[in-house]
Amino acid sequence: MKRFFFAAALLLAACGQPTSHETNEAYPVAVAPNYDATIGPDGAAGITAPVEMNVASVRAAAPNYIVAEVDDQVDGQAFKVITLSAGDEEVFRVYPTADGRHVHSVVTRSTQAHSPVDEIVGRSKFAVAPPEQVAFCGAEFVDGAPGFACSTAEDGRFWRVYRLPDGAGAAETFDEIEPDLLHDATLVEMRWVAPRA
Repeated sequence: MKRFFFAAALLLAACGQPTSHETNEAYPVAVAPNYDATIGPDGAAGITAPVEMNVASVRAAAPNYIVAEVDDQVDGQAFKVITLSAGDEEVFRVYPTADGRHVHSVVTRSTQAHSPVDEIVGRSKFAVAPPEQVAFCGAEFVDGAPGFACSTAEDGRFWRVYRLPDGAGAAETFDEIEPDLLHDATLVEMRWVAPRA
């Protein structure tokens, strides 16, 4: 009888212990189980609704991340953004609306983040994207190289951004990109556009 109680106590103790997970190099998602490292049509990093653009509000919406306000700029225009980091790596970058009062979008270029279908920046190709989620695409330059961005529609909430293979020429429209180049385009960024307050 003593052995039964001892075995039951060990089993109960083991149930309360965190389990170890094997590392899968193909999908190096954030290690801590309480980090929400997903980004998709319904939100990013746990942010799913309109949020005020300040550290306290973003921290409340995306708990367990290291949250910091940092300087950024686009075309010489300086503004503040909020970063969400896990360990030493920035996982998400939160951008403000034009008036700076609310979150406009959440962007990732981190291999710790993943889409709902486990796409990862730098590894996933356009060929594996769910067709219904890339129904609307437009050509754009990505880090100075030809690429394109896709969503469900022009006003889609979730955007996948791809860079064309090295040596690909620029195209003015998405339809002008050669199909073989589309197939091999690499995911370089994922963006979620927040709903308006």
